[in-house]
Amino acid sequence: MGGRTLIFYLVNAKLSYISKTRKERRSAALTKAHEQSDSEAEEAPEERTEAEEKRVSNEELERLERDLEQKTAQAEEYLNRLKYLQADFENYKKMVARERERYEKCATEALIKRLLPILDHLEAAFTSAQSCKDLVSFVKGIELIYLDLLEALGQEGLKPIKAVGEKYDPYKHEVVMTVLDEDAPEDMVLEELERGYMLGTHVLRSAKVALSKHAKPASENDASTAAEET
Repeated sequence: MGGRTLIFYLVNAKLSYISKTRKERRSAALTKAHEQSDSEAEEAPEERTEAEEKRVSNEELERLERDLEQKTAQAEEYLNRLKYLQADFENYKKMVARERERYEKCATEALIKRLLPILDHLEAAFTSAQSCKDLVSFVKGIELIYLDLLEALGQEGLKPIKAVGEKYDPYKHEVVMTVLDEDAPEDMVLEELERGYMLGTHVLRSAKVALSKHAKPASENDASTAAEET
């Protein structure tokens, strides 16, 4: 009986080992299957995410391309408008230049027409001067011609600058010399050496004048002398 018991024990141990091995293999297979399933489950979202990102990138690229085409069309439209405006402005400048040239010619022509009678009077005066015996009448005729000339130029906006007896105005008067005169107010124009003229409100030529000055008091002269000596 002892031998049979040993054999029975060995057979049972072998069967237990085989059963345990099968269970372990089955468990390992199930574990591996679960791991593969989990791995596939993890990889699937990643693949979907990459696909979605690719789709979004394509949509964004298409949107950017549409925006670029739209902006390019707008830029071309603005450029064409700018070209038209530039052409219009160039035409406007040419028109203004032509109008100004025409106006200047008309103004010059009008002035010359006003001066022609004065030129005729001067020629007549020079002709009569050869046989004129009345110098007073000749001078009177020249004076009338001079007044006609002033009137013609006055119609163009020219007028003489007042000088003698006026207070010194640095805008209108150019001091050529000073004269000590205690009787006249200081800085008053005593003499006009060359007449000045205004054209509208613009000084065309300043009047050259002699200006009155008062003598400095003795105290000021002494102070000036002391300063120079120092």
